[in-house]
Amino acid sequence: MSKILLCFSSHLYIEDEFKLTSYYEGLISDLNKHSNEVLVCNTAEFLCKPWNGNNVESKIIDVVRLKQRIKSFNPELIISFNNSKLSFLESEFDCPIIIWQADSFEYYNDKDRLIKDPNRYLYFGLSEDDTPNLVNIGVNRKNIFCIKSGTSVIAEKIPKITNISFIGSNFIGTSKLYETLVTNGSRKAREAIKFLSENFYIEPRGYLKGIGLERISNILNTQDIASISSCQNRITTLNLMTEFGLDLYGTDSWIRTAAYYPGLALSYIQEQKYSLKHNQDIYNSSRLCLNISHSQAVNAFPWRVMDIMASNGCLLSNYNKGLKYFLKKYVDIPMFKSCGEAHTLARKLLKDKVYRNELILSCQRCINENGRWKHRFAEIEQYTDIKLLNSENTEKKDEIYLTRDDFLSPYYSFYIKMIIGTARITPRSMHAIMYKIALSMGISIDYKTIKKVMEKQSV
Repeated sequence: MSKILLCFSSHLYIEDEFKLTSYYEGLISDLNKHSNEVLVCNTAEFLCKPWNGNNVESKIIDVVRLKQRIKSFNPELIISFNNSKLSFLESEFDCPIIIWQADSFEYYNDKDRLIKDPNRYLYFGLSEDDTPNLVNIGVNRKNIFCIKSGTSVIAEKIPKITNISFIGSNFIGTSKLYETLVTNGSRKAREAIKFLSENFYIEPRGYLKGIGLERISNILNTQDIASISSCQNRITTLNLMTEFGLDLYGTDSWIRTAAYYPGLALSYIQEQKYSLKHNQDIYNSSRLCLNISHSQAVNAFPWRVMDIMASNGCLLSNYNKGLKYFLKKYVDIPMFKSCGEAHTLARKLLKDKVYRNELILSCQRCINENGRWKHRFAEIEQYTDIKLLNSENTEKKDEIYLTRDDFLSPYYSFYIKMIIGTARITPRSMHAIMYKIALSMGISIDYKTIKKVMEKQSV
């Protein structure tokens, strides 16, 4: 049995609390199933900016008590996704720290701190795509490992009630594109932006400078550019799927497409689906399960892909070199490179049940032989010498969750009520301005309070 501190940022906020996404739920469950003791830290509970930000706890958190709690647990291994973790872990613990990729390096937390001591950590990438970025900040190649994700989804034979399902967010494109095109809408500029949006790992500033368009990079950063093709590809492909019968799951941002894509808004299922069982049931009850990746996924593929392959739903994915290689020994799975090709493949697969079932069985075999969490645990053991594959227990150990409410400073109640009260008597359009003013005055607003205001939840 090993003691593991698991840190990640899960932002799904329902019924006045953060919920685990199915991916983390499955990982935690399987770690416990193999007799490991897991202390779970959702950094959205503690950090001011838990994703693509800095590892800085909110001032309403009693960091001393939080530190004491983790010291009493005494982890033998720390796993942090996207380097989102508590601020003091490096200085207080000598155990191995794994930084596991959830998004590309561009979206990691506390990148400046990584640069200061890059070889304090082991880096687990879903592919080799980020290796050059890590090497550039001084990471020794011996500390970089390519490790796929895993899944806990189980195939179940339940009635097929949906032709096509998709679980995911509505990528929102950047408003800065409008500003850029007003400033410079030349053919050369438009073609350069389009090219960069489709090639995530080309550094924009250098590329634009080389063709005399450096001023564009003063408006659009890497993340802005990446959002352009990601948004376009996802929403256009899904819109074409409405013809066959599409069920959309995710945040209510799908409803906001009503003015331009009414078919998508009508396809959105307004039920909160987030757990492992939720996802498993959706995939098992669907004939086709879509994957439409973000532009950062070149050789790495999203977590949902393995969940789908483990189910009784048939995977229909955009082209991905890493996925093609992962399935190489099992099946040459059809993948689309355009929205039109996705439409053609969907029509073909819906009509051909025999072919569809052949793909499903081949994907299931791949997962059962190389895509379960136990396969990842074996790799982690190899790289850390920490035992994770202990004998499976019929009675799993209970995971332990760190929650914000257990570590609040005494002035919490007044502080939070003041912020939420002020937000609720002012127009929503003013909230962003108020937030910037508060930061400039040194007022720390924790992420959970922001979610309370956004979701209009109770104090």
